[in-house]
Amino acid sequence: EAGAAHPVAAMFWAEVESWDPERRAQLLQWCTGTSRVPVNGFEHLQGRDGVARRFTLTSVELESAVYPRAHTCFNRIDLPLFADRSALATAFDVALDAEHVAAFS
Repeated sequence: EAGAAHPVAAMFWAEVESWDPERRAQLLQWCTGTSRVPVNGFEHLQGRDGVARRFTLTSVELESAVYPRAHTCFNRIDLPLFADRSALATAFDVALDAEHVAAFS
């Protein structure tokens, strides 16, 4: 399966939906460089160069990375292929922690 139908993508969105608005803003800041959704909606995100760049999740084998990594210039998260939502949640707890955030972006 690929795209939004992939089980890890579904786990990611389920996890994000469970977060409060402050945590979601933190995720948005981490992966796009801004904590606000564009006035015209999420689909109108821009890269740092001002070019429209849709938000994307890119799958990464667990052997290559055990934590998600953000690419703010491209509005992209490299998302390891976690076996379960608990592992995904724990990895984002570490990646979004203020003490570690620079290491994962």
